[in-house]
Amino acid sequence: MPAAYLKVFLQHADSEGVEADSLLEGTGLNTEQLLHSDQSVSFSDIRQVLANFTAKMGAGWHLSLAPRLTIPSHGPLGFAVVTAPDMRASVDVLLRFFGIRGPFLTLAGAIEGDDFVIRLYEAADMGEERVILVELAVLAIQGLLERPLGREIFGARIRLAYPAPDYRGRLEAAFRPQLVYAAGGHSIRFPVSWLDQPCALHDEGMHRYLLARCEEDMRAELGALPAEIAVRQALLASPQELPDLKAVAAAQNISPRTLIRRLKKGNTSYGRILEEVRKTLASDYLLHSNVNIASVAYRLGYRDPSNFGRAFRKWFGIPPGRFRSRADSSR
Repeated sequence: MPAAYLKVFLQHADSEGVEADSLLEGTGLNTEQLLHSDQSVSFSDIRQVLANFTAKMGAGWHLSLAPRLTIPSHGPLGFAVVTAPDMRASVDVLLRFFGIRGPFLTLAGAIEGDDFVIRLYEAADMGEERVILVELAVLAIQGLLERPLGREIFGARIRLAYPAPDYRGRLEAAFRPQLVYAAGGHSIRFPVSWLDQPCALHDEGMHRYLLARCEEDMRAELGALPAEIAVRQALLASPQELPDLKAVAAAQNISPRTLIRRLKKGNTSYGRILEEVRKTLASDYLLHSNVNIASVAYRLGYRDPSNFGRAFRKWFGIPPGRFRSRADSSR
């Protein structure tokens, strides 16, 4: 992950009177190194720092970081979001490039009736820091939606896949949308009409430049990830038009043959990962949306719904319609 976020954490620690170096224990990092470097920091080090913070400052400390998660803290991604022509373009940037800043989550977006839904899929084992990382990511997304929209996002809804924490009151004070706990997954839902609203800070030339920067950062990020995770992120980032192997390879600046070889080295394949992603998205759509089964099939690349039905029965042992009705009857 970018070192910029650790810098934000350390600035917050300083404002709270906590010694910064004590928060880096167990990482091999030091304050001087971080403040004068733009190098990435390993995810394990990020998790250790978060654990150190919690030990010293108590559960829920991370919510006070919200004012520090400004547009500049997100680098080119943040500026590309706010300079887009409209919210539709802003959200597209967010979905495509969020993994540059938070590779432990992959975002996918879709129109569902009168709403647009951003789903957050966990792409890495976050261990005991899972709740902190998810809530920081959702706080960041809240800010990245509000700045181009030009107002706070009251009227949106956030679903979290875990029970309400002990600091529930502070959590709800930090978010403008309504919070739902113990949901089937993490998501942010808002009126689809918001997508048509123009961005207050639109700058066409700057936006084009920042998109190019994001593309460069994404290629570098994907190249540093294990091939399986890079492919999975590429597929989940475009759930309504799943890219083929050739397109995924091109996004990483490598040949399809090289990507195949890297996947084989990890004992997997594009086809296997594609099936796993389709299975994840299929259950998500059927459990947490009103999208009809034929539309789910089409979104997942099945031109014939009967082919989707056969694949679904292979995954879950029952037809998609029965899967949805069972879930509805258990609620």
